[in-house]
Amino acid sequence: MVDLLLFLLLGGFTGLLAGMFGIGGGSILVPALIFIFYKMGFDASIVVYLAIGTSLASIFFSALSSAYSHHLKQSVEWKLVAPLSAGMVIGAIIGSKYATSLNSGDLKLIITIFLLAVGTDMILNYSQRIMGKAKKIVSLSSVTTPIHGTWIGSLSAIIGIGGGSFTTPLLIAGGYNIRQAIGTAAACGAPIAMSGALGYIYFGQDHASLPHMTSGFIFWPAVLGIACASVVTAKIGANISHSISERILKILFGLFLILVGIMLAVN
Repeated sequence: MVDLLLFLLLGGFTGLLAGMFGIGGGSILVPALIFIFYKMGFDASIVVYLAIGTSLASIFFSALSSAYSHHLKQSVEWKLVAPLSAGMVIGAIIGSKYATSLNSGDLKLIITIFLLAVGTDMILNYSQRIMGKAKKIVSLSSVTTPIHGTWIGSLSAIIGIGGGSFTTPLLIAGGYNIRQAIGTAAACGAPIAMSGALGYIYFGQDHASLPHMTSGFIFWPAVLGIACASVVTAKIGANISHSISERILKILFGLFLILVGIMLAVN
């Protein structure tokens, strides 16, 4: 019962972030699930894989909710979703295969570096300041867009996120405004999460140390709790993103990511 409440609270928080920033919430889910699964006594050799797979499965539901909310506000560029998603599905399968072949310690290090990098960028606003100096500095043609989707899907599946941390700045660099970028990134989070989760199910199905109520590297009680809460709060987050300035929130979120990254590194 306590674990389910914890998963509900975690889902509510990550869903809120998913709606506000179009990031899927995996940057919070993965480190949080790593800590929780360690406390639950799961085999240390599979905890990181289990956290990533469970994160991806959970993100699928919050991404759908967030995408629908942004669609109602006409901030999803659907003409980009299909070609991006085509590449993302392929990339996510490749990424999940690669991640499950890595040593869990190396995989945790990759996640830690990612958290520190994204947190620092959110505080300094470095990438957006660079992109703001020029319009449409990245090509999003019918040929290049699926290619971008492939590398985004691959990296997202390795880290366990919905891809918004990569998709949003890419779309801004492609000439779209922040609202369009966030909304479109939210819509692209669902295919990344679905294909990545399926990859973690397939590549983890024969592991000997899996706990009960898992399919491969996905722990379903956590998915249920997180998904139930996140689909509600993702709508709230989407509304917030259209009504207030994001600067202070991004700074606070960046500081939080850096703190989580440091905690993950020392554990």
